[in-house]
Amino acid sequence: MNKKAITKIQALIIVIVVIIAAGVAGFWYMTSMQKPKVEEVKVGVVMPLSGPVAEYALHSRRMVEMLFEEYNAKGGVKSLGGAKLVPVWADDKGNPSTAVSEVERLITVEKVSVIFGAFTSGSTLAIAPICEKYGVPLVVMTAFSEKITRQGYKYVFRSHVTTTPYINSMMDFIIKKLKPKTIAHVYEDSVWGSTNAEITKKWLENNAPDVEIVLWEGYSRKPPIDLTALVLKIKEAKPDVLICSSYLQDAIVLMKTMYELDCYVPNIVAIGAGFTDPKFIQEVDKLASGVFVACYANYDNPRVNAQEVIKAFYNKYGYWPTGDALATAQDFQVLVDAIERAASTDPKDIYEALKNTNIPEEEGVLYPVKFDENGDNVYAFSYVTQIQKNDKGELEWFTVWPEDYATRSIITPLLPYEDRLNDP
Repeated sequence: MNKKAITKIQALIIVIVVIIAAGVAGFWYMTSMQKPKVEEVKVGVVMPLSGPVAEYALHSRRMVEMLFEEYNAKGGVKSLGGAKLVPVWADDKGNPSTAVSEVERLITVEKVSVIFGAFTSGSTLAIAPICEKYGVPLVVMTAFSEKITRQGYKYVFRSHVTTTPYINSMMDFIIKKLKPKTIAHVYEDSVWGSTNAEITKKWLENNAPDVEIVLWEGYSRKPPIDLTALVLKIKEAKPDVLICSSYLQDAIVLMKTMYELDCYVPNIVAIGAGFTDPKFIQEVDKLASGVFVACYANYDNPRVNAQEVIKAFYNKYGYWPTGDALATAQDFQVLVDAIERAASTDPKDIYEALKNTNIPEEEGVLYPVKFDENGDNVYAFSYVTQIQKNDKGELEWFTVWPEDYATRSIITPLLPYEDRLNDP
């Protein structure tokens, strides 16, 4: 009996030990298998923070800074328990070679999950193959050239409008509303300006062969910028419409040189960029009155989410966002939408989320977003504005095209220089 009783006690002890061991093992297993809490998601932000394009890129930079701050202030990445979205800045100085080395650093040293950049078409075209090589998705910021998404890359995504639909809409406006018999195009000679020149010319040949091309010429914007010879050619060519592809400083020099050499054209249509910058109107003042400017979007855009971003930008910086800054806001929306749905810092997961992006009409900042086989947004389109006086007599941009979004009627032709300058 005694031996049997001892056996029962021993058995009870063994059972207790087994239960405790199982509990400890279960606890160890549960804790060891739990994923560590994600504190942050690192986003490599590549753009010109210094150099010749930095001043023009400043508005997009401010938009990026504001949107990162707002997103984190609202709780960060909710699908990752409120992880902070951390921008890791890289200054490419507007130089494609620098952009490549900076993206290599962001991916291999900083270990970012996704690249957001690189503002200029030249730099974006240069970094796209680097992102492709490492399998890190690139969400294109602002860059316009169609070549970026025509290289067969699968990790490159762009939500804003590309060159062809942008040019198609602008040229449609020119032919239908300005009805020119002759036309000219002057353009800065980087990837951006040269691509614009190529596509606008092709569009005319295919869609308006009766419109005579009287001048089609590129120029260098390397300082010191001197466009005297080019303006004399414009004056001699006498186009009904002059198309301009210019960044900020060259746009200012072009307008002032045209005035100084008394080079008048009835209509000037600029392809966004420097003509959308607040400094353009500040520098050329009344000479800007009546100039048409194609753009990604304008601050009189009536969409609910666009107005939310526009007002926040104005309240923070004291001026209305440029078209480039608004395109940046659309691009940022795609970036964070993909990170939220991926619920991961792994570039491969973010890539899969980007592929399946489907931002509906009522939620897009500028438009809905869904990517085609090239990584471009099938719903993106552009606008045309005209610089006119507001109710206070100050010059600003008003949307005039597409007609469904127009907030003003067009005024054409341009007033002669003296009439513009003497207009109170």
